[in-house]
Order: sequence, then C-alpha cells, then structure tokens
Amino acid sequence: MKKLKMLLGLLLGTMILTSCSSDLLNTNVDGPMTRSILSTDDFGQTMILGAHKCNDIVKLQDAVDYGISNFEVDIHVSRESGTPVLMIGHELETSTGQTFEEYMDDLLVMKPDFNFLWLDFKDLSTDENEAIIRETLYRLDSKYNIKHRVLVESRYITHLTSFANDGWHVSFYSTWSSLVGKTEQEQKEICDGWLKSMQENNVDGISFDSDVYQAMKTNFENAQVNNRPVRQYSWNYRIYYNEPDIYEKIKKYSHLTVLIIGFPNEEIPKLIMDVQFADKGIATNMNEEISSLPIVEGTTNAIETRWNSSYEKYEAVFDGSNFFYIPYSKEDAIGKAMKGMFSMEILFSPDGGVNPFSSMESGGLGYEITSGNQLAFYYRANNKWVLPNNNFQTPIQLGKDIYYHAVVTYDKTTFRMYINGTKVKEVKVSGTFNFPKKDQAPDYLLGIGGDYRDTATPSIQNPFIGKIVYAKLYKGVLSNSDITN
Repeated sequence: MKKLKMLLGLLLGTMILTSCSSDLLNTNVDGPMTRSILSTDDFGQTMILGAHKCNDIVKLQDAVDYGISNFEVDIHVSRESGTPVLMIGHELETSTGQTFEEYMDDLLVMKPDFNFLWLDFKDLSTDENEAIIRETLYRLDSKYNIKHRVLVESRYITHLTSFANDGWHVSFYSTWSSLVGKTEQEQKEICDGWLKSMQENNVDGISFDSDVYQAMKTNFENAQVNNRPVRQYSWNYRIYYNEPDIYEKIKKYSHLTVLIIGFPNEEIPKLIMDVQFADKGIATNMNEEISSLPIVEGTTNAIETRWNSSYEKYEAVFDGSNFFYIPYSKEDAIGKAMKGMFSMEILFSPDGGVNPFSSMESGGLGYEITSGNQLAFYYRANNKWVLPNNNFQTPIQLGKDIYYHAVVTYDKTTFRMYINGTKVKEVKVSGTFNFPKKDQAPDYLLGIGGDYRDTATPSIQNPFIGKIVYAKLYKGVLSNSDITN
C-alpha cells in the first residue's frame, strides 16, 4: 500500500499558523501529495489529493490561494462559432465562456508549479475531436511542459490509445454505477471486461466514483496493462478539504493514484442526500439502495432505468405509478437540513405529473409542476405556505425531451431558484419550518418521482411523469459557481 503523507496544515486550513507555513511546503511528512512538483518516476507512488471541478476561474484562484496544487476541470468541444475549440465546462449549457487555452494561461500565472491537472474531456468521442484535443495539448505542452502532470480522461476508450502510446497519463471513465447492487462475481465479470478493453487499447488508468472503490480495488489493485500496473483515479465530492476528520475519511483510499475531493469557494455546504440511478431499476442514496413501491399488476409498475449518454449517467423513467422514497426524521441529517439552510437540486426532463422531488404531505417542502406548466417550489412555515407565489415559479416545457437543472437555495432569509445555472427567482422569506403530516406513517418520506401519503405503509400521491437523472439535498447554501458548474 502506498504511503499516505499527512499535510495537516493544508487539510485543516484554518488551524495553520503563519509561523509554520514554510514547514508545510515540505512534502516529506505524513499526508497526501498536494504541493510538490510531480516527476514521471514518482507518479503513482503516492496518492495525489486534488480539488474537484475547478471550472470557474474564481474557484480555481480560491483553491490556489488555499494552497492546493492539484485540480480537476471539465472540457468540451464547442462549434458554436463555426470553428471547433476546447471550452471549459461540462457542456455548452454550463460553459464558463473560457477556452481551455485561456484557462491554462491563467492557471500558469496563478500557479506555474502546479502539480497535477485532471482533464475530464466530455466528448473525446470522434476522430475529429481527438485531433483537436491532441493539437491543443501538444501546443500547450510545448508552451508549458505539462505532459507529465496532466491526466487525459474519457469514457471513449479507443480515443485514448494515441495519447497513451505517446506517453500521456490516460484514464478510461468507467460506467462505474453498473457495479452497484451486483454480486462479487458479477462485479468481477464487469471489471474483467473493462480490463480486457484497457489492455487492447493500451490504457492503464481507470476512473470511477469512490462509492465503488472497494469493488475496483479488489479487481484492479494487482491488474496490469502491458506490464504496467493499472492506475486508479477516483472522486469523492462529499469530502471537503477543511473537514477536521479528513485524515480518517481519506486513508482508505491510499491505494489510489489520484483522489479528487470537494473545495468550495464559499461557506461549505454538506451533501447529505445524493440519489443516483443504476441499471435494472436500482436507485441509491449515498451508495445505499433505496426503495420503491411493490409492483402491483395494472396499478404499480417497476421503475425503468436507462443510460443517458448526454449526462453519462443512468436516469430513472417515471410513468406516474411508482416512486422512490427515503425515510427521514426531524433530527436526522435530512430533517436538520430542511429546517435550516439548505440547497435542493434536481436534473430532470418533465413530461407531466406533479411532484418530481418533494416531501409535502400537508407541510414540508419540494418541487411541483403546476397546472400552468410552471416549475414551483413549496415551503411551509408558521403554519402556512409561504411559497410558492407568483414570484417564485418559472415556466418550463413538458413532453419536449428538454432537461432542466434546477436548484433552490435557502439561507434562512432568502429563497433563490436557479434553472440551468441562471438565477431566475429570489424571494425574501422567514419563519419556523413546518414538517409534513405524519399521523399514520412511521417515518417522513422524501419522494423522488412523486410525493408520499400519510399512510401506515408507503403510498404515492401527485406522481411525476418523465425522467430524473439525479436528486440531491445539501445542508447549507451552494455558491453561484457550484451551481453554474
């Protein structure tokens, strides 16, 4: 197992004393590699800890100022101007407006000795795009000598081969969620298939969400590609740099080549609910499988899940007869978030129905599609619905296969609604939160794809019809740059 180095000052942030700052630049102490210049010989010997999704230049500067030297960034190919160019952002809708070359120019001014940069190429999927990316990377390498300290990542493994053959660090973005809910033998068969493809394409890196780190460790820790050890790259954006117990949280990942974790540029929100989908109708919250209603022929159907190639995730398809739900109480993490500062996020495509993400049985909060095709957010406080009103809903289109990224934040004084990264509504509200009704139900339920009824056994009301890619709840308020990215 690789040695974990612990840079306590960097990781604990606010506990750093100025008199100690020079000592923290010494990497020969116990902690993850965060600051030293990376050499080809050293790469893979010590786990590198980096900051997740530093797309926004302000967030990048904040990370640099904090002392971080390892970063991850999303890149896509844009043809909006007619000439293909590499742009920063997950896709056109979330583009920061900055080209990759402009971003690198800024990074090298901010941090000329940056250690490692994870390049998540979203559409390294065609020969034309591959040629554009190669040309740009070689131009930047000639200018800044970056080849040995960047990672080229793509889910299209055949387009990584030329980079691997030329000596670039490469990683195959796996469909990691296909491991969720599988037996160890099924997981081995899936991983064996990935390894075979990696060997055929000379790709020695594989990347995945840390939710499946144990399965990946089991199947890849001793694997090789053409006599080279497989390098494992992962992310866990539910861990943040300045958490006091970060050492305990990251030490189990010491076998990884790189782990990227959260770094916000405002007060840290904490992700406490993260509903994702896998194949065969599986939904998970924080890597734990969650429930839907039992199948009843003619009334309650199984929820279909399928791969969404645009977002590179599984999505759930709701027909209005069933929903996923998560039990919670007033005093657990979900309940405490609801009655305090929170952010509620969903990526969905509506076809009809009412509640895509909510807990509103005579109280509570959640998203609702109104009869006028408006996306509204409800919130009950001081025994009345203080939201929505005519100022806190926004028009959406149904049945058009249009996906909306919706975020609502509340800081105890102001509600804000964002659609596709743009703030569309802001309303001042205060008061004591009223939880939903729970006279017969053993637990409050937070529904995805519908709302719950106050009954002894779970049942659905106000079902949603359409697709949901994910649903998340945070304790705390997401920053503008977090939402945009």
